[in-house]
Amino acid sequence: MASSTYKDIIDDKVAAWQKGLKKLEEQAAKASSDKKAQRRAKLDQLRSKIDNAVIQLHSLDEQEKVDNTMETKDKILQIFNSIDEDFPRYEEQTPYML
Repeated sequence: MASSTYKDIIDDKVAAWQKGLKKLEEQAAKASSDKKAQRRAKLDQLRSKIDNAVIQLHSLDEQEKVDNTMETKDKILQIFNSIDEDFPRYEEQTPYML
């Protein structure tokens, strides 16, 4: 198995975030009118946070060298985790039903 570069990993993660945003946008569109504005604001906030994270991630990837690989990896993981932690807060939980 070929080793993935940080760029590949970052691109995959950003694609997953974009897919998640699209899903959340669809949920927001189906929301009642009084909740739509609230959900749109939260989506805009999350989108902005993702945009900032993408800039930071690509900057870290460009700065990565042999002597700072572990430090770069740790910073990338911190950014990934900070965005991933926000996604569940914006998703509406659908109860499991048999």
